[in-house]
Amino acid sequence: MKREKLHNLVLAGILLAVLVVCSQVTIPLPIIPLTLQTFGIGLIASLLPVSYAVEVVLAYLILGAVGLPVFAGFSGGFAALMGPTGGYLVSFVLYALVTAAYLKYRGRSLANLISGNVLGTVVNLLCGSLWMVPVLHLSVKSALLVGLVPFLLPGLIKLLVVALIALRLQGSLGLRPQR
Repeated sequence: MKREKLHNLVLAGILLAVLVVCSQVTIPLPIIPLTLQTFGIGLIASLLPVSYAVEVVLAYLILGAVGLPVFAGFSGGFAALMGPTGGYLVSFVLYALVTAAYLKYRGRSLANLISGNVLGTVVNLLCGSLWMVPVLHLSVKSALLVGLVPFLLPGLIKLLVVALIALRLQGSLGLRPQR
């Protein structure tokens, strides 16, 4: 049991570092930048048990909240969590929880990796978009047009790549591809 805990702890640390690096790969857009953060979150949720996945994302958010430049564009600080992108950042916890829990109960087949990450991505995009309603004083329709629609295709591409990488890595990491 100790070996499994150590394995998960080391993997969690590596995936936290991957998330920080992915956060810096950014394509600037008018309000919300396109980043590889969700790619990192998808890997975390696809490769770690539920509790570890959530804890890694919470650690990332805490590191950023206290001012370390781990968020997109080397930003950090509590203000980043309260700004227009705050809903996306906070909902990373939900993405990890939903996806990792789905995979725990359904197994880590390619179809389930894709399905679980689709669920996580939808939750993330909806929460992030709706966060902009009070923060930017947008209507729900405008917030969805600004915060969801432009990210559907990139999100789909990222989650497909995540699923393929996770499927490939799970054998090396000692994870059992189920069903």
